[in-house]
Amino acid sequence: MKTLALLPPTETMYRALVNRDSSFEGIFFVGVRTTGIFCRPTCAAKKPARENVDFFASSSEAVESGYRP
Repeated sequence: MKTLALLPPTETMYRALVNRDSSFEGIFFVGVRTTGIFCRPTCAAKKPARENVDFFASSSEAVESGYRP
């Protein structure tokens, strides 16, 4: 079940990812299409281009969509 409607706007989430904003920790997860992994908003990895990310409300949603931790 997708709960994207309950999440902040996608541009806000992407900005939080780029800035590694810890205030968004536990609110959403980010799936990176080019690598197939998902991560928290504070992830220290190189930041993906906006068109390569999907946002999820939980890690289980990311896994169900085919992403791995």
